[in-house]
Amino acid sequence: MYSPPSYYIQVPRQTPNKRFRRVALITGLLALLLIKLMFTLSQDRPHHAPFETPASDLIVHGEPVKFLPVPQYPLAPFPESPMHSLLDEQKPPSPWLVTVISPATDAARRMLIRSTWMHLYRDVPFDARFVISNPGPQWMENIRIENRTFGDMIVLDHIPEDDVTANTIKTIELYKWLIARGHHYEFVSKMDTDLWFNARGFWERYLTPLLRDDDAGRPRALVERTIIGELYFSKRHDLVFPHGAMYTATWDMVELLSKLQDEHNVITGEDMAVAMLMLRGREVANMINFKGTEKFDYDDGDSRGDGTAWARRRTHPNATQHAIAGQDALAVHQLKDEKLFLKVADCFDERGVRQAPTSGPEREPPFRVRWWDLMMRFKLVTTWSSRFDMIPDSLWKMDNGSWICDDIWRLGRSRTGYLEEQSI
Repeated sequence: MYSPPSYYIQVPRQTPNKRFRRVALITGLLALLLIKLMFTLSQDRPHHAPFETPASDLIVHGEPVKFLPVPQYPLAPFPESPMHSLLDEQKPPSPWLVTVISPATDAARRMLIRSTWMHLYRDVPFDARFVISNPGPQWMENIRIENRTFGDMIVLDHIPEDDVTANTIKTIELYKWLIARGHHYEFVSKMDTDLWFNARGFWERYLTPLLRDDDAGRPRALVERTIIGELYFSKRHDLVFPHGAMYTATWDMVELLSKLQDEHNVITGEDMAVAMLMLRGREVANMINFKGTEKFDYDDGDSRGDGTAWARRRTHPNATQHAIAGQDALAVHQLKDEKLFLKVADCFDERGVRQAPTSGPEREPPFRVRWWDLMMRFKLVTTWSSRFDMIPDSLWKMDNGSWICDDIWRLGRSRTGYLEEQSI
């Protein structure tokens, strides 16, 4: 009988029983962790009292923010920015301003946006402008040259270019800038640079039904005190507000928010500031809500895996994040990567969303996608839920036939607040 040499170390084999116990132990620990997580998420803290603002713990780069930083350079005046480019001179005045909030240093992303959706939908009646703060002496000349070339920049030279300012007061300061200079629009849209915008779809689906020519032939809004966007509940901040990636305000909302900021000087996240100001001013606004198929965060793991941005067959088209599904997409967010931005752009043409090609064999989704699919099947997680679904029932009340959310957002006869449900 063969016996191994003495220099071999014999390792006892693991019995199936031991392996089973180890797997069972790990599975049990994961189950306990999952139960703990679900229990934690289910514990709702008391909601703020009516028209009282919750605590705002704004964090920028890991640091709490309560005050605006002192400018680190002189805020030199910038030459008056034209509100039209050479290409706009033959166009009639537009009722719609589209603004993209941009850092002064991100010239490459501005060129990408100019050459994609701004160019693709150039015949749609909107004025497109990039909004930057005072670029400082290092970037001032570059911005002057860029604006002389394209004429599509608004420079808020009274506020510095820094992360805190950009994430707090920049949008409200844009509103004040427009009012002070008499640049009146029926609708003003604000959006981020990492968003693909189907301007034609938004114009035809949302703004055209909300505009009517007056006796002088000028288009006028049929709605007042209205925001069009995606209603979002932040559990951490105990607040409901239009998600900041993209929303549109009527002109009277622009004026109201500017006035409230002068009165209350709110320093918080720029999208949360809208709700904070409305609460402090005890004001109510109309809200026209996006569907999950219209505005969402792009998730490449939800795509077919064929190199396109089209969604897989088992997508969740109303979820907070997914790939391009159907013909509804208007605002596709979280496209910081240029390759993803261009991949999404390929799903659109000058008419809006292209017809998706017939789906062939699909790549197996990443493990995280398959995991969340499994958890959703057993209703254990809310990963594929919409932002609207995450708003607690306790924040809703009925008032004179209209649903009101968090005392400040009036959505009409239906909670969802979709345009086709509005009485206009």
